[in-house]
Amino acid sequence: MNYINIENEAELRSYLKKFEDKELHIIALDIEAESNLHAYGEKLCLTQIFDGVNNIIIDPFKIDNDTLKLLFENTNILKVMYDAGSDLSLLKNTADIEIKSILDLRPAAELLNYEKKDLHSVIAFELGIFLEKKRTYQKYNWIRRPVSEHAIDYALNDVMHLLALKDIILAKLFAKKLLEPFLLKNLQIQNKDYTRDPEDKYRKINGYSRLQKDEKSVFRRVFDIRDKYAELYNIPPHNVIHKADLIVIVKDAKYIDEIRFTKRISMNLIQDILHELRIAIKAV
Repeated sequence: MNYINIENEAELRSYLKKFEDKELHIIALDIEAESNLHAYGEKLCLTQIFDGVNNIIIDPFKIDNDTLKLLFENTNILKVMYDAGSDLSLLKNTADIEIKSILDLRPAAELLNYEKKDLHSVIAFELGIFLEKKRTYQKYNWIRRPVSEHAIDYALNDVMHLLALKDIILAKLFAKKLLEPFLLKNLQIQNKDYTRDPEDKYRKINGYSRLQKDEKSVFRRVFDIRDKYAELYNIPPHNVIHKADLIVIVKDAKYIDEIRFTKRISMNLIQDILHELRIAIKAV
């Protein structure tokens, strides 16, 4: 698939200048990210755009946040997206970037009551285009460079049909007198504060809410030990200690000796982790 590859600040600024000079105002936008699957933490890894004529791939690894904001926070560019919530949250909490002027088509899938509401199913239903299933690339390592051409094709397919889909969906919403509820839902998506509560990282672990107060204190220490080593060695936290084991450790200190570590962690490192865990458990 043909596309424009943008790899630095000058190229992105140049593209945006040409976009403005042509008096264009709308793009289809999506991102690919890393979320504790292949490395520690969350990170914007790829941005893909279709502007009605050109497919564009932006490599954010080589572009500073201020320049990326010229795209994401530009209120003069309408950004057609699909199910934008997770992207808004990731960019806000990892890069302090807020995507502005969004038209998210996902609420329309609810209002129009599609049988299957994922993007590829909606594209297939409305446009008769059958794209490769998302699960093929759910575990793709978007950090790796170069990004494979097959992965780029997949990423671009998620945006190149959005503008045509928008026209069909808006017409259906208007015909069914659902346009105003759709616009309201979009305003709610746009206006939501996506800043995460630091406590959420503990609460999201299944079983945490059922712990007693003293057990929650122990859990937090155990969780933070796992997080410290994951960040230090840039590996996913689940490769240090699986999240299901966190609760078990709190409930049964002897389970520490039963933890199975990935081969990515050296024996010396394992001993350091076990030492800290034992101290954390005893400090009740």
